[in-house]
Parts: sequence; structure tokens; C-alpha cells
Amino acid sequence: MKSIQAGLVLLGSSFLSFNVSAEPLTAAQVEQVKQNVLTYMSTWNTYEESERVSKLESATNPGFRYQDPTTAGFLVNDAQNVSNWIGGFQGQMRDFGLWPFDATLVSNVEIHGSVESTNIRFNWHISAFDGAVTIAEGVDYGTASNLKLDTITGFFGALSPLCKAPEFEAGNTYVRDNQVTFEQAIYKASWWTQDSPKQNPEAWVKLTDCSVNP
Repeated sequence: MKSIQAGLVLLGSSFLSFNVSAEPLTAAQVEQVKQNVLTYMSTWNTYEESERVSKLESATNPGFRYQDPTTAGFLVNDAQNVSNWIGGFQGQMRDFGLWPFDATLVSNVEIHGSVESTNIRFNWHISAFDGAVTIAEGVDYGTASNLKLDTITGFFGALSPLCKAPEFEAGNTYVRDNQVTFEQAIYKASWWTQDSPKQNPEAWVKLTDCSVNP
């Protein structure tokens, strides 16, 4: 797998001659972008508004935009409005009794591109009661320019794999380790059976939910 990735990097580098102005980020520049991502993440755990705005202003460009599934229909842009949005989320968690909570980076910060156009992604997790309760988790994709953040777009949870296993068919015989798709989930047989996962749950192990369509 690593050799394939290395080959893709070499293939990509062969195209740089067509755009000589797009020089890749240096290690020091990648580190600066990463520090700005970490500063952004820390704002979700910052409860004092002026401090939160100050952190956002230091890590983002003017007009910084934030979006996640809950912001549909809203334009949440600039440091003050994003801070207000985060403060509103903190208030909801207090109302729900999920307080204090902890927003944590749970992956490396992947960064590539140039100073003028940088792409970012990272995984995050929000929990309460010392991690005993998961409030939300997902992946953020971001863009940056001049080493500061321009956008963060969040997605909740993991993507569902496509239902690649054959559909369960009544009357068929399944043996140990056979996999089937049943009601938008993939199951593996524990032993010989002709029953569906609904008819005989003990004969099947649910592996994952899945999506019928891309």
C-alpha cells in the first residue's frame, strides 16, 4: 500500500512543471497550518467569548466559514459568528446536562497543497463525563491560504460502506462465514442456517450498516 501511495506522490510531482507557481508547503509551513488547526479545535473548549474570538481571529483569515450538518440554511462566517455558533452549542450541552464536555482531535492533521491553496482533514470526537458519553464524532475538511484557515466543513460519523454482499435469499443454505446483505446491513453467518437474520439473530453477526446506493 505504501508503495502505491509513493507512486501517486511521484506521479503528482511530475505535473508540478505545468504550474510552477504552486510550490508545495515546507515542513515549517505545514506545522504552522497544523498549529492553527489545533487553535481552532481549542475554541470548542473555550467558554469565555472574547478569548474564543481572539483564538479564531489568530488562526483564521477574514471571512472564515464554518459548516456542518446542523448549519444547513445558515451562513456561519467570520470569527465572531463562528464563536457565537460554538457558544450556542456549548449552551445546548449545558441544557442537556452534558457538561462539561471535551472536544478532542483524535487523528493526525493531514495537510497538502501550497501556501495559496491548502487542503486539510482531521478526525474529532466530542464527549462528556470523562469520555463516558459520546456526543458527536466525525471528520472535518478544511481549506487554508497564507497558512491560515479559510473554511472548515464538518461531517458527522463514518461513511456507510456499499452493500456489496449478496442479498439474503429465502430457501438458500448459508454456512459459517458466508456474508449477506439484509435490510441495509451486512451479516456474517455463525453456522449452517437457512433463516434470515431477523428469523434467527443468533445465527448471524451484524458486521455493519450499509448503503444500497452510492
